[in-house]
Amino acid sequence: MCGRFETQSSIQSLVDALKEYEIDLELDLKTEPSKSVNIAPTNKIFSVAYNDSSYRLSLSNWGIKFSEKSPLIFNSRIETIQEKPFWRTLFDKNRTLVPMSAYYEWKKEGTRKIPYRIFLPDEDMFFVPALYHIDKDKNIFSSLITTTSNNFTKNIHQRMPVILKIKDGINFLLNDADANLAQCIPYNGKMEMEPVTL
Repeated sequence: MCGRFETQSSIQSLVDALKEYEIDLELDLKTEPSKSVNIAPTNKIFSVAYNDSSYRLSLSNWGIKFSEKSPLIFNSRIETIQEKPFWRTLFDKNRTLVPMSAYYEWKKEGTRKIPYRIFLPDEDMFFVPALYHIDKDKNIFSSLITTTSNNFTKNIHQRMPVILKIKDGINFLLNDADANLAQCIPYNGKMEMEPVTL
């Protein structure tokens, strides 16, 4: 799953990282998120999208709600995206990237649940692909894409966010749906986790 995460890398770090790939990131920000650690559903988060031949960093609300009566969808299962035409179309047309430095999962130890920070030791930042929806008031809402856990994380949760390194994230914004589905698999690189206090 992914119920909490952090984005401790600065905007400038993100801009500089993309410049290495000859991408000039446009900033569409009136404010910045109020939290960089223990970010929760409904909080404001950064998202990077590719529209009209430009890459743009915007603020979005974590969680898609299509109507007043619909549930808040803060994670979208890749299996559902593959199987259902509505979600497949959204995946093809409305894709974005959420920058992270780590995400959190809670592990039951005895009678307690301990939060663990899960991160890539060789990367200060990575991307999690997401779907977005824009309402009639031009507010942006995002839902993170999840997949089954890899061998490293399966003992703490059966789901994990799809994790893409920066170059793979850029490709995700440019590729077609079939190529992107092939990218949405459990991460197979080096990961670490550490208990934290939140």
